Amino acid sequence: MTKKYQYILAEQDERVGIISLNAPPNNSLSKKMIYEIFSVLDDWESRDDIRTVMFKSALPMFSGGANAPELIAEMDAGETAGEESYSELGGRLVERIETYPKSTLVAATGKLFGGTTVLFSACDIRIGGENLNLKDGDIYYGLVASWGMSSLRLPLWIGRNKVMDYMFLNEEFTGRQAYELGLVSKVVPDEMVDEVGLSIAKKMSKAAPIAVRYYKECVRRSIYHDLAAARAFELEASEIVYSTEDSKKGIANITAGIPYTDFDGK
Repeated sequence: MTKKYQYILAEQDERVGIISLNAPPNNSLSKKMIYEIFSVLDDWESRDDIRTVMFKSALPMFSGGANAPELIAEMDAGETAGEESYSELGGRLVERIETYPKSTLVAATGKLFGGTTVLFSACDIRIGGENLNLKDGDIYYGLVASWGMSSLRLPLWIGRNKVMDYMFLNEEFTGRQAYELGLVSKVVPDEMVDEVGLSIAKKMSKAAPIAVRYYKECVRRSIYHDLAAARAFELEASEIVYSTEDSKKGIANITAGIPYTDFDGK
């Protein structure tokens, strides 16, 4: 049975819980969508009949990234008492997916931009289509990543040189190129992304659930030394950069569909 939220769909296939992004036309990763994802993950965590969580899209493209108008409005309004900022909420989403006690998989093709690349990278297994269009160009929009991924986790996960290639080349990486960077686990034809993703998710759901939970935590502890301190500095850096005119100009250009922002360096 499929449960329809405002921005996502949630359903179960055997022991796989499937979350489909469903916010036409671009599947923008809004705050409300993130809260809906949290709600489903919280519900499924205690259910023994769901062993693996799979993310996919109900649309031909995966997602155009974070909701730029929301981000601009937040920057203009400043901090609002009682509300999580995009930085805090995105960081919490990454942490939730990475530390989720069940195995996770994402199957995606089409466009993945900005914040959506973070959701993609946070999953244990990442299936990409041949024509995947993956791009995370924060620095070209006057931003410093603030969700704890490209400047914190990816350098550890894929290595310093590859993460520099990823950010500074700022190309629209195809599935095959993303695989070579270590961002994608497996590349398949676009029309087979969901089918292959579900097949692998069902295989993953057969693993012993307690072993999965503890194995993931063992790997996590082997990687990080002081993630909390690094995360605190990332948030500080992000806030400094967000307050600049460069950042406001860059985000406005995202909304306008301008691929690069030419900054004067001041």
